[in-house]
Amino acid sequence: MAAVYSAAVMARGRKGTGVTHVFLYDVNRKVEKVYAEEFLCRKNLVKSVGRLWHFEIPPQTNLIDAPAFC
Repeated sequence: MAAVYSAAVMARGRKGTGVTHVFLYDVNRKVEKVYAEEFLCRKNLVKSVGRLWHFEIPPQTNLIDAPAFC
């Protein structure tokens, strides 16, 4: 699950404009679903097809004052 956490950290820390697209596979497994909802945030979920989820993560401008991911 380090990959899910790392993707969330990199996407939030992005300096450029636009969103970062993150695709997560095997979300039918509980651990993937929990990590996705905690770090990628359900509000950023664009589409789900079967076991594949697509997230669009916007960059966070003020990371110091953001205590949580979602």
